[in-house]
Amino acid sequence: AACLRIRERSQGWKGGADMDSGSRASAARRAIVEAYIDLMEEKPYDSIRVKELVQRSNVARSTFYVHFRDAIDVLEGIEGTLLGLLSLYRSDGDAYKGAIAGMPFECMENWFEVCIEHERVLRALTGPHGDPYFTVRLQNQIRQELNQMMDDDRAPRDRLRPYYVELLTASYIGLMSYIVKEKNKSEYLEAHELASIANSTRAAYYKLSDKAPRLSDERLFGAKGLGEDDGKGDGAMLGSAAR
Repeated sequence: AACLRIRERSQGWKGGADMDSGSRASAARRAIVEAYIDLMEEKPYDSIRVKELVQRSNVARSTFYVHFRDAIDVLEGIEGTLLGLLSLYRSDGDAYKGAIAGMPFECMENWFEVCIEHERVLRALTGPHGDPYFTVRLQNQIRQELNQMMDDDRAPRDRLRPYYVELLTASYIGLMSYIVKEKNKSEYLEAHELASIANSTRAAYYKLSDKAPRLSDERLFGAKGLGEDDGKGDGAMLGSAAR
Protein backbone atom coordinates (compact mmCIF):
# COMPACT_ATOMS: atom_id res chain seq x y z
CA ALA A 1 0.00 0.00 0.00
CA ALA A 2 1.15 3.50 -0.74
CA CYS A 3 2.38 5.58 2.16
CA LEU A 4 0.08 8.49 2.97
CA ARG A 5 2.31 11.55 3.12
CA ILE A 6 0.99 14.44 5.15
CA ARG A 7 2.22 17.99 5.36
CA GLU A 8 3.62 19.66 8.39
CA ARG A 9 1.24 21.93 10.29
CA SER A 10 2.95 25.02 8.90
CA GLN A 11 1.98 23.91 5.39
CA GLY A 12 -1.59 22.93 6.27
CA TRP A 13 -2.86 19.39 6.23
CA LYS A 14 -5.31 19.15 3.44
CA GLY A 15 -4.55 17.52 0.14
CA GLY A 16 -0.80 17.59 0.17
CA ALA A 17 2.25 15.43 -0.29
CA ASP A 18 5.44 16.16 1.60
CA MET A 19 7.27 19.25 0.47
CA ASP A 20 10.53 17.31 0.87
CA SER A 21 9.73 13.62 0.90
CA GLY A 22 13.39 12.58 1.02
CA SER A 23 14.32 14.46 4.17
CA ARG A 24 14.92 12.89 7.55
CA ALA A 25 12.02 14.91 8.97
CA SER A 26 9.70 13.51 6.33
CA ALA A 27 10.87 9.98 7.11
CA ALA A 28 10.10 10.49 10.80
CA ARG A 29 6.69 11.93 9.98
CA ARG A 30 5.86 9.00 7.71
CA ALA A 31 6.99 6.53 10.37
CA ILE A 32 4.66 8.12 12.93
CA VAL A 33 1.75 8.04 10.48
CA GLU A 34 2.40 4.39 9.64
CA ALA A 35 2.56 3.58 13.34
CA TYR A 36 -0.79 5.27 13.94
CA ILE A 37 -2.40 3.32 11.08
CA ASP A 38 -0.93 0.05 12.43
CA LEU A 39 -2.25 0.75 15.92
CA MET A 40 -5.69 1.79 14.62
CA GLU A 41 -6.00 -1.67 13.08
CA GLU A 42 -5.43 -3.14 16.56
CA LYS A 43 -7.26 -0.84 18.98
CA PRO A 44 -9.73 2.09 19.07
CA TYR A 45 -8.35 5.27 17.54
CA ASP A 46 -9.09 7.36 20.64
CA SER A 47 -7.09 5.04 22.89
CA ILE A 48 -3.82 5.46 20.96
CA ARG A 49 -1.19 7.29 22.98
CA VAL A 50 2.00 9.15 22.10
CA LYS A 51 4.04 6.61 24.05
CA GLU A 52 2.80 3.83 21.78
CA LEU A 53 3.43 5.87 18.65
CA VAL A 54 7.04 6.66 19.48
CA GLN A 55 7.70 3.04 20.44
CA ARG A 56 6.10 1.64 17.28
CA SER A 57 7.71 4.21 14.96
CA ASN A 58 11.13 4.13 16.67
CA VAL A 59 11.08 7.94 16.76
CA ALA A 60 12.22 9.99 19.73
CA ARG A 61 9.46 11.61 21.76
CA SER A 62 11.02 15.04 21.17
CA THR A 63 10.95 14.38 17.42
CA PHE A 64 7.29 13.45 17.63
CA TYR A 65 6.44 16.86 19.08
CA VAL A 66 8.28 18.60 16.26
CA HIS A 67 5.61 17.30 13.91
CA PHE A 68 2.49 16.73 16.01
CA ARG A 69 0.83 18.17 19.09
CA ASP A 70 -0.58 14.83 20.31
CA ALA A 71 -1.95 11.53 19.04
CA ILE A 72 -5.22 13.05 17.83
CA ASP A 73 -3.21 15.55 15.81
CA VAL A 74 -1.79 12.61 13.86
CA LEU A 75 -5.32 11.40 13.16
CA GLU A 76 -6.39 14.86 12.02
CA GLY A 77 -3.41 14.98 9.68
CA ILE A 78 -4.27 11.60 8.19
CA GLU A 79 -7.94 12.42 7.77
CA GLY A 80 -7.37 15.92 6.40
CA THR A 81 -4.86 14.72 3.82
CA LEU A 82 -7.07 11.82 2.76
CA LEU A 83 -10.14 14.05 2.43
CA GLY A 84 -8.11 16.33 0.20
CA LEU A 85 -7.04 13.43 -1.99
CA LEU A 86 -10.64 12.16 -2.07
CA SER A 87 -12.01 15.36 -3.51
CA LEU A 88 -14.52 14.01 -6.03
CA TYR A 89 -14.99 17.03 -8.29
CA ARG A 90 -13.75 20.55 -8.85
CA SER A 91 -14.88 23.06 -11.48
CA ASP A 92 -12.92 24.15 -14.55
CA GLY A 93 -11.63 27.24 -12.79
CA ASP A 94 -10.18 25.26 -9.89
CA ALA A 95 -6.56 24.28 -10.36
CA TYR A 96 -6.77 21.69 -7.57
CA LYS A 97 -7.58 18.88 -10.00
CA GLY A 98 -5.23 20.10 -12.71
CA ALA A 99 -5.92 18.63 -16.13
CA ILE A 100 -9.13 16.84 -15.09
CA ALA A 101 -10.82 19.81 -13.37
CA GLY A 102 -14.35 20.19 -14.70
CA MET A 103 -14.35 16.67 -16.23
CA PRO A 104 -16.84 14.61 -14.16
CA PHE A 105 -16.07 11.08 -15.31
CA GLU A 106 -12.30 11.58 -15.20
CA CYS A 107 -12.67 12.99 -11.67
CA MET A 108 -14.63 9.88 -10.70
CA GLU A 109 -11.89 7.63 -12.06
CA ASN A 110 -9.32 9.59 -10.07
CA TRP A 111 -11.44 9.20 -6.91
CA PHE A 112 -11.44 5.43 -7.20
CA GLU A 113 -7.72 5.38 -8.02
CA VAL A 114 -7.13 7.14 -4.70
CA CYS A 115 -9.36 4.60 -2.91
CA ILE A 116 -7.38 1.70 -4.36
CA GLU A 117 -4.01 3.34 -3.69
CA HIS A 118 -4.84 4.10 -0.06
CA GLU A 119 -7.12 1.15 0.71
CA ARG A 120 -5.14 0.19 3.82
CA VAL A 121 -5.57 3.65 5.39
CA LEU A 122 -9.26 3.69 4.47
CA ARG A 123 -9.70 0.21 5.95
CA ALA A 124 -8.24 1.37 9.25
CA LEU A 125 -10.26 4.60 9.35
CA THR A 126 -13.58 2.98 8.45
CA GLY A 127 -12.99 -0.26 10.35
CA PRO A 128 -14.21 -1.20 13.83
CA HIS A 129 -11.43 0.79 15.54
CA GLY A 130 -11.50 3.80 13.22
CA ASP A 131 -13.05 7.24 13.54
CA PRO A 132 -16.76 7.04 12.59
CA TYR A 133 -16.84 10.78 11.96
CA PHE A 134 -14.42 10.38 9.03
CA THR A 135 -17.12 8.71 6.92
CA VAL A 136 -19.60 11.44 7.88
CA ARG A 137 -17.12 14.12 6.76
CA LEU A 138 -16.46 12.26 3.52
CA GLN A 139 -20.18 11.89 2.83
CA ASN A 140 -20.74 15.62 3.36
CA GLN A 141 -17.82 16.45 1.07
CA ILE A 142 -19.17 14.16 -1.67
CA ARG A 143 -22.64 15.72 -1.41
CA GLN A 144 -21.21 19.23 -1.79
CA GLU A 145 -19.06 18.27 -4.76
CA LEU A 146 -21.86 16.36 -6.49
CA ASN A 147 -24.02 19.47 -6.19
CA GLN A 148 -21.19 21.49 -7.73
CA MET A 149 -20.96 18.95 -10.56
CA MET A 150 -24.71 19.20 -11.18
CA ASP A 151 -24.55 22.99 -11.09
CA ASP A 152 -21.86 22.86 -13.77
CA ASP A 153 -24.12 20.49 -15.75
CA ARG A 154 -26.90 23.10 -15.41
CA ALA A 155 -29.15 20.62 -13.61
CA PRO A 156 -32.13 22.27 -11.87
CA ARG A 157 -32.11 22.59 -8.10
CA ASP A 158 -35.51 20.97 -7.80
CA ARG A 159 -37.09 18.45 -5.43
CA LEU A 160 -35.60 15.58 -7.40
CA ARG A 161 -31.95 16.59 -7.10
CA PRO A 162 -31.29 15.83 -3.39
CA TYR A 163 -32.57 12.29 -3.89
CA TYR A 164 -30.12 11.70 -6.73
CA VAL A 165 -27.31 13.30 -4.74
CA GLU A 166 -28.06 11.05 -1.76
CA LEU A 167 -28.21 7.95 -3.97
CA LEU A 168 -24.94 8.83 -5.71
CA THR A 169 -23.24 9.59 -2.38
CA ALA A 170 -24.29 6.19 -1.06
CA SER A 171 -22.93 4.50 -4.19
CA TYR A 172 -19.48 6.05 -3.72
CA ILE A 173 -19.33 5.16 -0.02
CA GLY A 174 -20.63 1.66 -0.73
CA LEU A 175 -18.09 0.94 -3.47
CA MET A 176 -15.28 2.35 -1.34
CA SER A 177 -16.36 0.12 1.55
CA TYR A 178 -16.37 -2.92 -0.70
CA ILE A 179 -12.85 -2.10 -1.95
CA VAL A 180 -11.40 -1.85 1.54
CA LYS A 181 -13.13 -5.04 2.71
CA GLU A 182 -12.02 -7.09 -0.30
CA LYS A 183 -8.83 -8.84 0.81
CA ASN A 184 -8.05 -10.36 -2.58
CA LYS A 185 -6.59 -7.45 -4.54
CA SER A 186 -6.67 -9.47 -7.75
CA GLU A 187 -10.47 -9.16 -7.54
CA TYR A 188 -10.39 -5.34 -7.63
CA LEU A 189 -12.10 -3.77 -10.60
CA GLU A 190 -10.18 -1.08 -12.47
CA ALA A 191 -10.92 2.52 -11.50
CA HIS A 192 -12.59 3.05 -14.88
CA GLU A 193 -15.00 0.16 -14.22
CA LEU A 194 -15.80 1.41 -10.73
CA ALA A 195 -16.43 4.91 -12.07
CA SER A 196 -18.77 3.45 -14.70
CA ILE A 197 -20.80 1.71 -11.98
CA ALA A 198 -20.99 4.83 -9.81
CA ASN A 199 -21.82 6.97 -12.84
CA SER A 200 -24.72 4.81 -14.04
CA THR A 201 -27.34 6.57 -11.87
CA ARG A 202 -26.03 9.99 -12.93
CA ALA A 203 -26.21 8.97 -16.58
CA ALA A 204 -29.76 7.63 -16.16
CA TYR A 205 -30.85 10.95 -14.66
CA TYR A 206 -29.59 12.97 -17.61
CA LYS A 207 -30.87 10.46 -20.17
CA LEU A 208 -34.32 9.83 -18.68
CA SER A 209 -35.41 12.87 -16.67
CA ASP A 210 -37.47 15.43 -18.59
CA LYS A 211 -36.14 18.16 -16.31
CA ALA A 212 -32.46 17.32 -16.82
CA PRO A 213 -30.45 19.19 -19.46
CA ARG A 214 -29.10 17.22 -22.40
CA LEU A 215 -25.40 16.52 -22.00
CA SER A 216 -22.91 15.18 -24.50
CA ASP A 217 -21.79 11.58 -24.12
CA GLU A 218 -18.27 12.84 -23.48
CA ARG A 219 -19.54 14.94 -20.57
CA LEU A 220 -21.46 11.95 -19.22
CA PHE A 221 -19.04 9.11 -19.82
CA GLY A 222 -15.63 10.70 -20.40
CA ALA A 223 -13.51 10.55 -23.51
CA LYS A 224 -12.40 6.96 -22.83
CA GLY A 225 -15.97 5.78 -22.38
CA LEU A 226 -16.83 6.68 -25.96
CA GLY A 227 -14.37 4.16 -27.41
CA GLU A 228 -11.37 4.93 -29.54
CA ASP A 229 -12.81 4.10 -32.93
CA ASP A 230 -16.57 3.93 -33.45
CA GLY A 231 -18.02 5.62 -30.37
CA LYS A 232 -19.44 2.33 -29.09
CA GLY A 233 -17.37 1.93 -25.93
CA ASP A 234 -18.72 1.36 -22.44
CA GLY A 235 -20.16 4.88 -22.13
CA ALA A 236 -21.94 4.79 -25.47
CA MET A 237 -23.50 1.41 -24.69
CA LEU A 238 -24.69 2.63 -21.28
CA GLY A 239 -26.08 5.73 -22.93
CA SER A 240 -28.03 3.77 -25.51
CA ALA A 241 -29.42 1.46 -22.82
CA ALA A 242 -30.66 4.47 -20.84
CA ARG A 243 -32.41 6.07 -23.81
